[in-house]
Amino acid sequence: MRRLLLDPRGIPTGGEEAFSGLADDLGEREFDDGFALLEEPASFVLAGAGRRIVVELIAGYRYAQVFAPGGRDHVALEPMTAPTNALASGRGLRLVAPGDAFHATFRIGVDVTGPRNEGRTG
Repeated sequence: MRRLLLDPRGIPTGGEEAFSGLADDLGEREFDDGFALLEEPASFVLAGAGRRIVVELIAGYRYAQVFAPGGRDHVALEPMTAPTNALASGRGLRLVAPGDAFHATFRIGVDVTGPRNEGRTG
């Protein structure tokens, strides 16, 4: 995937840079980043505290936003059909002709493991 470069207001500039993922603790890192996905399907995985959450972008999603504010215990993984500001910039915007249809599919999976749930998924 590629990280979308932002201007000082947090709006994508049209530039991108390589991003190979983060296989480390999130810790105090902060994210409010958009990503261009290079192929379908694509997935995002969060793991910790005995849980593993997988968001699979199966079809129709070419972008995603990851929001992880510093000092907070939550993360948002947002499937997106176009990047932020696409209605103004036109970048990544797909139009559907009258009478046509557009379909996009994503799936969320949660695996729970730990002393009381060893081997179970939910």
